[in-house]
Amino acid sequence: MKPRQMTWLMALFPVSLAYGAPATPPAPPPDAPMPVVQVDGLADPDEQPYRRMLKGMDAFERYHALAPDAQLRFRLYPRRPGVKVAGTRLAIQGDKLPLVLDDDLAFTLPRNAQALQDDAQVTTNRHARSFAWAPDVRTPGLPPSTRRLGDLRLECEIDRAATLLVGYKPPLYHVLDAAVDVCTVFPGAWLYYGERALFNVTLVHGQRRQSLLSNWLYGNSVPTIFHLFYDFYPLLGERTYSLKISDSSWPDDTLVELEYIDDEVPSTSPAQAGAAS
Repeated sequence: MKPRQMTWLMALFPVSLAYGAPATPPAPPPDAPMPVVQVDGLADPDEQPYRRMLKGMDAFERYHALAPDAQLRFRLYPRRPGVKVAGTRLAIQGDKLPLVLDDDLAFTLPRNAQALQDDAQVTTNRHARSFAWAPDVRTPGLPPSTRRLGDLRLECEIDRAATLLVGYKPPLYHVLDAAVDVCTVFPGAWLYYGERALFNVTLVHGQRRQSLLSNWLYGNSVPTIFHLFYDFYPLLGERTYSLKISDSSWPDDTLVELEYIDDEVPSTSPAQAGAAS
């Protein structure tokens, strides 16, 4: 819980002892209504520092060539069972600037000098660790259930700058990040979320196709002992996939096709069945 600064200055001086003024105010009548105290926000809200998210926005501009037609949004992913999505509100706390949440819990963040000066928080009305916070970079015009590799690489650069995906980073990550761009040289993989429970993920560029092995799905690339420290735990594991985005043999225009467990299987017509037999 973040410390709150509370200062109470109470100075009780008798107005005039000569006139017999009371040193304390009189008690209210027994039937007087109790004063209403309104608390604005939660004691432990799910929030991110505005200054840190702004660094992510700067990284988007710096590496925009990875996805020149894309725009940046940020997105909330409910990561705990029972998180109430309906009625979720978001605001920049420092100057009480409300933000609009789209139906998919995505939002754009404005640049605001006062919020930066106030060291404001981007705050939800849900308890801490209710959501995974992530950048969301999307090139328009892609087929449904398809991501573009350059977009995902740009998301990595944003997360590297803003450290939005709160979770465990191995010591090697911090050592490399101090010297090089871990999104382009780190030998491991970056984690991403699908929209629903995944069945398969395939990289496609021209005639080249490569499906991910099961150890790159569901957070399996992360040792189980560390799952507790990642945002995909406990709710988002079935939506999580990992990509070696530093593999330059796959260009930025590579498509990442996501197949979901609940996708409809194309039915085979009788004519097709007869031809196959």
